[in-house]
Amino acid sequence: MKKIIFIALITTYASFAQNSKRIVEYNYGKNSVEFTDKDNNGDPVIIRSFNSNAGIKDEVALNILNYFKENALLDGDKIVIHANGANVKGTCNIKKKNNITAVEFHYETIEWKNGPTEVFLDLSPSKPNTAITNNDD
Repeated sequence: MKKIIFIALITTYASFAQNSKRIVEYNYGKNSVEFTDKDNNGDPVIIRSFNSNAGIKDEVALNILNYFKENALLDGDKIVIHANGANVKGTCNIKKKNNITAVEFHYETIEWKNGPTEVFLDLSPSKPNTAITNNDD
């Protein structure tokens, strides 16, 4: 009986160890304007990403635009975007000036389905510049 319990414990431990995700910190990434488009009202929308992964940034940006058009995103909303084998979690900053809207997506984690979970570690002392300022110029 003890032998069966021991084997069950070893099997459980081994299967858990194989299924656990490795977490990796990163402090690189692209900060860029991905593209511009029109919203549902025909007004211009700028899609920007910060701390992005070059391999998935285009697909993520397109999915952010679609998410923006389908949902009422608010400044500071945390969302999950599905793209090319990964779930990307991040924060959306919405900036609006006149009829132009900038949707800025800041990557926080990239959970690869067949790999590690990447967590962005911000080492910079200042925040990146935004596409549209909030001043009244």
